Amino acid sequence: MTLSAFCTLAAFVLSEDSGTAPAWNYTIGLVLNLVAAAALVWRHEHPWPVLAVAVAGPLVFSTDATAALIALYAVAKIEHSRRLVAAAGAVYAACVVSLLYDAGRTRDNSVLSMEQKPEPGQPKPAWEIDWWLPWLVAAVFVGSVVALALVKRTRSQLSAAEHSRDEATEQTRAMRDEMIRTEERTRIARDMHDTLAASLSRISLFAGALQVGGADNPEKIANTASMIRSTAHEALDELKNIVGVLRGTAEARHSNGHQGIDAIADLVQSARAAGLHTTLFTDLRPGDVGTVSGHVTYRVVQEALTNAQKYAAGQTVRITVTGAEHDGIRIDVRNRLSTAAPTVPPGSRAGLTGLAEQAQQIGGTVHAGVTGTDFVVSCWLPWFA
Repeated sequence: MTLSAFCTLAAFVLSEDSGTAPAWNYTIGLVLNLVAAAALVWRHEHPWPVLAVAVAGPLVFSTDATAALIALYAVAKIEHSRRLVAAAGAVYAACVVSLLYDAGRTRDNSVLSMEQKPEPGQPKPAWEIDWWLPWLVAAVFVGSVVALALVKRTRSQLSAAEHSRDEATEQTRAMRDEMIRTEERTRIARDMHDTLAASLSRISLFAGALQVGGADNPEKIANTASMIRSTAHEALDELKNIVGVLRGTAEARHSNGHQGIDAIADLVQSARAAGLHTTLFTDLRPGDVGTVSGHVTYRVVQEALTNAQKYAAGQTVRITVTGAEHDGIRIDVRNRLSTAAPTVPPGSRAGLTGLAEQAQQIGGTVHAGVTGTDFVVSCWLPWFA
């Protein structure tokens, strides 16, 4: 606003000193441009009305077009295509008229010629300026203002795009972290189900055996009670470890919740101690099995033994684990169907479903169902996972 008012007053002084235009002409131009200079305060809120006020003076009267150029800058930052071209055309016309008035002044009062004042008593220089110069200078002014406005707008858009990208990245990161937490909770819930279900099933079997056949054998009662106590302690330790992981206070250590293929023999031995008839055949080529593959293999055998303890305690469970680096790991667990009632109430039946989901996540498969007179759990897993 200050720059526009200063340029308007300078144009008024130059026009008055030159005497080439009527006084009413440059006086009206002075008034209109001072109003436009004051209106520039609202150029960002109301760019088009301010632009209309700013071009009114220089488009007709002998004054400058500084206010019109400043208003054009505000319009160019928000407008596109045809509307911007129309605004630039109006300001270009105002600049041309203003510079044509300037070209008609004496040379010592012309901005285009920048001629020095003559010595006292000497005539004022009055040589002509080339006709194309006002048009060229007006084009340079308007083009520079529009270019600067477009650069500013582009930088603002890039800044906004970067801000939006950063927000989207942060949202994506938050969603990924939430997915990771959800997957971890699901995994821990599955481990809790598998471990506790297996332990409680063994405790139930021990208690049943104690109730049926231990009344006349004190040594057997003691051994069975010892196994119940040991199994309960293992389940409690595992539960504490899982709760510690959930709270974020558990130390990273090797636990039953993360056993691999090497621990299957101990798992089978524990099932035998609980009274379950079990055979185990393994044929694995030398090599390091992937951690996740080994863990899922352990869980499949554990869940199959738990189900057998619940629903087929009197049957023989045959477990076969084979595999090689190029063939993957195959687990086959089968037992004859039992006609006896289950030794424990039915569970949530989520164990095998959860195992199937875990296997699918690493590219494997789990199938469970009746084949002839056997209940079969079969699984294939990749060697490295």
